[in-house]
Amino acid sequence: MKDQVEKRESVTGLRLDLMTAKILAWVAARQDLELTPEAHMYFFDRYRRLAEYHRRRGHDARASRLQTKADEHYQLGGGDGPPYAAAMGMPRPRHWLATDAVSRHHLEGPDDAA
Repeated sequence: MKDQVEKRESVTGLRLDLMTAKILAWVAARQDLELTPEAHMYFFDRYRRLAEYHRRRGHDARASRLQTKADEHYQLGGGDGPPYAAAMGMPRPRHWLATDAVSRHHLEGPDDAA
């Protein structure tokens, strides 16, 4: 499953995520706001993923620089572990069951079901 996620994840998407987050952080810094721990963990996750991407392709120097940035954000974000997922998806049922829930018997009397 992890390989499927890595295949779908592009380096361009990761770079775009980082660029967008950096712009938002720059805007926040201009207003004298500090990054939240969640924002640091976001940066940590993106830098870590980029480092892994470059490490797999043999770009060790670039991977090392990105991992250093990831480690800095990890410490600033609290460093209590990776971001944990809050919701889990349920698997699709194996067999679909069609139910015909309409009565075939005609009932005598007034139609006041509403």
